[in-house]
Amino acid sequence: MLWINLIMDTLASLALATEVPTDDLLNRKPYGRKKSLISRTMVKNILCHALYQLLILFTIFYYGDRIFGIRSGLYAPLFAPPSQHFTIVFNAFVMMTLFNEINARKVHGERNVFKGLASNRVFCVIWVSTFIGQILITQFGAAWFSTAPLTMNQWIVCLALGISTLLWGQVVATIPSKKLPKTWKVGRGEL
Repeated sequence: MLWINLIMDTLASLALATEVPTDDLLNRKPYGRKKSLISRTMVKNILCHALYQLLILFTIFYYGDRIFGIRSGLYAPLFAPPSQHFTIVFNAFVMMTLFNEINARKVHGERNVFKGLASNRVFCVIWVSTFIGQILITQFGAAWFSTAPLTMNQWIVCLALGISTLLWGQVVATIPSKKLPKTWKVGRGEL
């Protein structure tokens, strides 16, 4: 759990905070004092990606043993060795989170999430380092992280699930934010 917390709170924040402003930012109207801090587009992205990831993770959690043809970790006795089943759940979650960081770079409905990616070296270094760290933790971290090494096919599925968040981001971007309820804005009004 510490690794996930480090990825989501520290490394992702650092990577996204170093995003260089673009010329498109100058074309956007300024926000008013009473405008919400989190827009409907942001709430839409958060909710849709959370639902997508929950659907995938619950599917793997409850049916992963059958999908992958492995022993279920659900009914393993206390202090049993780490299971591939739960390692796949963990790895799929980290991969989806890692690839969703690329989606999170664009918060105003932009379609090309890769635009300007190569120019943000801090983001790229953190992303690649996190990816390598995840490989090492999954394959060699059994004693410290309670993981079981995964097969190549299991890794391919986890990577495909991670990459699928990029495709899901494009689906979510097609949902018009203006059609969503105005109550989906967070942080309106003065304090």
